[in-house]
Amino acid sequence: MSVNVNSTTPARNIKLVVAYNGAGYHGWQRQADGVDTIQHLIEQAAGRLVGHPVAVNGASRTDAGVHALGQVANFFTINHSIPLRAMRRALNSLLPRDIAILSAEQVNDDFHASRCAVAKTYKYRIYVAPVRSVHLHNLVYHYWRWLDVEAMQDAARRLVGKHDFRGFTCSAEARRNTVRTIHHCEVYQSGDEIIVSITGNGFLYKMVRNIVGTLIEIGRGRWAPDRVDMILSSRNRDDAGPTAPAEGLYLVSVQYPDK
Repeated sequence: MSVNVNSTTPARNIKLVVAYNGAGYHGWQRQADGVDTIQHLIEQAAGRLVGHPVAVNGASRTDAGVHALGQVANFFTINHSIPLRAMRRALNSLLPRDIAILSAEQVNDDFHASRCAVAKTYKYRIYVAPVRSVHLHNLVYHYWRWLDVEAMQDAARRLVGKHDFRGFTCSAEARRNTVRTIHHCEVYQSGDEIIVSITGNGFLYKMVRNIVGTLIEIGRGRWAPDRVDMILSSRNRDDAGPTAPAEGLYLVSVQYPDK
């Protein structure tokens, strides 16, 4: 909370659901050098709207180039003059056109967009065609070769459950606990696109993109689906595939406990 709160000025905790095209930004998280990030721009807009500086918490620190359909954020304000029904519209008028506030609501003071989250869903879009789609530039990963969807589906099912995902992260991952639970992982064809959809209780740094890179290697026939079992067992990043590019990745939604 970045506002001075006292007994005579109670703060409102505002929860936002945000969508954005991440192609033009250096990710979600505010950076010291002042480059454009989603968090920084929302903090600027919200601070201008409520009349005091705010600190915006995000559920996921999406990387540069990654998109969101349902990022969740929250901030505190001592401004009570702005009706909630007007806050979404007002924030959108202050934000760039590739960032949109989908909803704004007041929540309990103990709500924190990141710490209270119990699951997140991501999807990855692979555009499979000989020629790239100019209309989907920066919105999908173009892969020009045929991919075996059934083999990718087999591999994806092996990720479901509680596992140590050390082999699917990278050297920059600072967290010592790399055990996560994947509730759902599905690969399916939709027109010219292959979609990877994955839901889990948490994700390590670049974990989803490393999983997708591995699934692509399996889909093109380099490895069999049981390669996933070997990576989970070895916990060795060198056994997994390359990191898939950021432009195909979307944060779809964030789940919270039912109250």
